[in-house]
Amino acid sequence: MGSPELEVLACPSCLGPLALDSSHTAPSGSSFLLCNREHLRFPIEGGVARLVRPDRMDTVVAFDVSYSMAWTREGWGSSDPAYFLHLPYRDISRLHASEWGVKARSLEALQTLLVRLRPRRIVDLGCGTGWLSYRLAQKGYEMYAIDVVMSELIGLRAAGVYIRAGVRFVLIQGELEFPPLADQSVDAVICNASLHYAHNPQTAFEGIRRILRPGGPFIVMNSPVHNDALSARRSEAEFRKRLIGAGANQSVAATYHHLTRIDLDQIARKAGFEGFQEELFDPGLGFRLSRRAKSLLLRTELASFPILLTRLARE
Repeated sequence: MGSPELEVLACPSCLGPLALDSSHTAPSGSSFLLCNREHLRFPIEGGVARLVRPDRMDTVVAFDVSYSMAWTREGWGSSDPAYFLHLPYRDISRLHASEWGVKARSLEALQTLLVRLRPRRIVDLGCGTGWLSYRLAQKGYEMYAIDVVMSELIGLRAAGVYIRAGVRFVLIQGELEFPPLADQSVDAVICNASLHYAHNPQTAFEGIRRILRPGGPFIVMNSPVHNDALSARRSEAEFRKRLIGAGANQSVAATYHHLTRIDLDQIARKAGFEGFQEELFDPGLGFRLSRRAKSLLLRTELASFPILLTRLARE
């Protein structure tokens, strides 16, 4: 890990600077990052900087195990490296081809948006396997991929496939609400299919505000968003039951949220952001027709998965 990355990373406990600790090397060959202020060491294992507060690690590990169990039972992830290298344009497992098709379209729209916004250093906050960081790093962006899940099937360890393929980006185990990055150190933050898993969305927005440079954009995509609050609560409750049925514990299920546009705007403004603007993209005719038919059948508003953009409000 080089000097530029170390200038961006921060101790998850005090948010102070970190340094490579040359005095300690684990038998496995892992190195460590050192916080001199707190006298804490954080391992770098398999290329992942594990920047979780010591008092939070047991909770994070429990979340990782339960979350990974539920989503792998739902058919996400793979032990085949080719699966990850094709994402999001092709799901070679064929288990979630429709969902990946929408994500592919959202990626194309995101790339067009980023050309206009012109960030250099981007945080993929709640990155999962890192497929978005992989695709954006291929375009030349300096990417920092953060997640709490370490699974080899749906988490950070899977991202090693991309690193071995020669596409470099920084992998960090860290919490969405407490990104272990320095103040005002990044040009843009993207929450891709992750914001709805924030334990506390308000805390997450405040953490994102801290790490963003002035004027930097915050983008939310591939998260379920509603206009109608009652429909949001109903869909949220139903999906939490589905997660529990797939093996997730109550703690994991309770983190899953369906937010409304009003919710998002209120949370954003309270954290010092402007209200969100939607960047229109077409998720595909098949997706639109199937969602409309299901909405009519259930007599409720189903979630949409828009690309939403905000910036820090001007003083």
